[in-house]
Amino acid sequence: MSHWTHIVAVLDIDTYINDYNIQNIVECKLKNAPKITGSEGNADIFINVSPDYNHHISADCEHCKYKDTIIHYKEGGFSCEAEEKFECPEGKYQTRVVITVIGDLRDREKVQTQQEYKEFYNYIKKILNYTIRNKALNIYD
Repeated sequence: MSHWTHIVAVLDIDTYINDYNIQNIVECKLKNAPKITGSEGNADIFINVSPDYNHHISADCEHCKYKDTIIHYKEGGFSCEAEEKFECPEGKYQTRVVITVIGDLRDREKVQTQQEYKEFYNYIKKILNYTIRNKALNIYD
């Protein structure tokens, strides 16, 4: 008879990424994350992004069509080649994601799953340099 371990984890993370494609960016970075494994398949990782925004930039130069012409001055301020009546684009971004880990892992002991989750968690915390705001974890037999 097989032994099963189950995991449910939720991580509320601030990535500090100001980009409309935040979900794709996080997915790409998690491709090399340590796996939480079982003999019939790994735990599933889901990345969710709120449709709202938590960061606003009044003049979003990074995503402006004139960004390559911007000159920053030592004493502060900047100039660019935009027409006089050009209105700088605003940026409204969601920088936080919720990563959910769910798995029914066959032929695993609880201690093995805990260790693999710890490696996954540390990868997010250190390698990706994200701030983990809230977390919940339940690993059980």
